[in-house]
Amino acid sequence: MDSIELSVIIPAYNACKTIGRCLDSLLQSIQQAPVEIICVDDGSKDNTWDILQTYSKRCDCLRVFHKENGGVGSARNLGLSQANGDYIAWVDSDDYVTRDWYETIYAGLEKYNPDCLVFDYFYTRDDVDEPQHIALPEKVDLNAFVYEQSLERELKNFLSNQVIRASLLKKVKFNETYHMLEDYDVLTQVTPKFKNIVHINKCLYHYVQNESSLTHSVSSEVLWNNIDIVKTRYDYYSELGLHVSINDYLIQVAAYLYDSKNNNCSQQKKRVIQLKKSLHRYWKNLFIDHDISYKLKIKLGCAIIGIEDILNILLKLKRSQC
Repeated sequence: MDSIELSVIIPAYNACKTIGRCLDSLLQSIQQAPVEIICVDDGSKDNTWDILQTYSKRCDCLRVFHKENGGVGSARNLGLSQANGDYIAWVDSDDYVTRDWYETIYAGLEKYNPDCLVFDYFYTRDDVDEPQHIALPEKVDLNAFVYEQSLERELKNFLSNQVIRASLLKKVKFNETYHMLEDYDVLTQVTPKFKNIVHINKCLYHYVQNESSLTHSVSSEVLWNNIDIVKTRYDYYSELGLHVSINDYLIQVAAYLYDSKNNNCSQQKKRVIQLKKSLHRYWKNLFIDHDISYKLKIKLGCAIIGIEDILNILLKLKRSQC
């Protein structure tokens, strides 16, 4: 194989229903290009590993690894340790890429030699694609990137629509104890080091929306941990003097106040009190910042004045009628 320019890492767990589609889309996109695909089976209980072995026997570019189940962070770390490319791309096992994914990425890397190349994507549900176009120009200033990142709108905090220089990613490690936001944490570490950011205004990735996925069934403990991860980033970026929005933190607070389920009522009450104190510190941001949605302002405004329980009941009634 020629010198590898791009390493594509795929963590997989119980992905037998989707991993074939994922790999087929990549193989169709890269053709004979100097790309390696690294797939890490994180102790699947289905036949994901059998499928990967079958693909690896007929695809020279595919390297597969099997490990005991340790979570997506540990799978990402193993994949990253095995990567040989100048750049790292990430694909989730239940997602897939467009036919021109590689061609478009390669053109951007060759033209700009960026530290980070970010591209638009589709939300795909029931085979229906909803384009997500990121509000950034082609050449992106770090402050503009950080601000858009912290708004948590089209520029989500996941790795699948970002291709990052390997030398930057090799200096960090995914937290293996996180149940979510392990990619968010790594992006927090590497983003301030980006000196050259490029945005490709083209949807190249299908981010499949699945109601049974991890992001749709989150415990209160995970939500509480997410708040800490997001607040740590806000404080870190602020200390660096970067232009960062409080919006992402407020989204996580609202998720805990309105979506969490916790059997430990005493602990829940203490945490709610703590969050309300935090909201009082940021109330000016909440009501003045035009980039914070009205829906979020209403939710957190109700929490500040202590009527979030009433709003929560109304929201549940509305959902039950849909």
